[in-house]
Amino acid sequence: MPGANSTAVTFHIVKKWDDPKKPLEAVNISQSEFMRIACGFQESNANPEKKNLFAEYDVSSCGYFNDTILNHILYSGGMRCNPVDDLWRLRYAEWPFYLAPPRGKQQANSLDPQGPGPGWARKPLMPSEGQLEILKAYGPITEPMIDVIWGSAAFKLLKDMQDITWVAEYRGS
Repeated sequence: MPGANSTAVTFHIVKKWDDPKKPLEAVNISQSEFMRIACGFQESNANPEKKNLFAEYDVSSCGYFNDTILNHILYSGGMRCNPVDDLWRLRYAEWPFYLAPPRGKQQANSLDPQGPGPGWARKPLMPSEGQLEILKAYGPITEPMIDVIWGSAAFKLLKDMQDITWVAEYRGS
């Protein structure tokens, strides 16, 4: 899943052919499209039955959330999924894009959930060899900057990313 295309993570609809000699085909989609397709809200051949794939693969706290008011503070709803937002951390040691600090402040914008902060990768711009070995459990990773994790393995990865023991092992590898 982590990739290029001017974003920290690239999302694809992957087409696998019955003929093993034919390579996978991948069409880029946005994170929002991925979320809508995975929740079953958007028509797609990737999820023709419009299932909530997050629920099916037991990836918690992912989906559509209504606006909520607590203690007179509005919390906007919408599509959310923490492990999807954290995918960049698998590849990078820190957020790979510069975010200017808010005007009048000397520190980085800490309110951006994907802003500067620690990634989980041991190297600045890619996972370490040990981390690549962990990722190989989710599919063949021969070209770490190109290969994709797709299908049920992608949802297993998202579920595993919610386990603090898995994250600690990944960060330490």
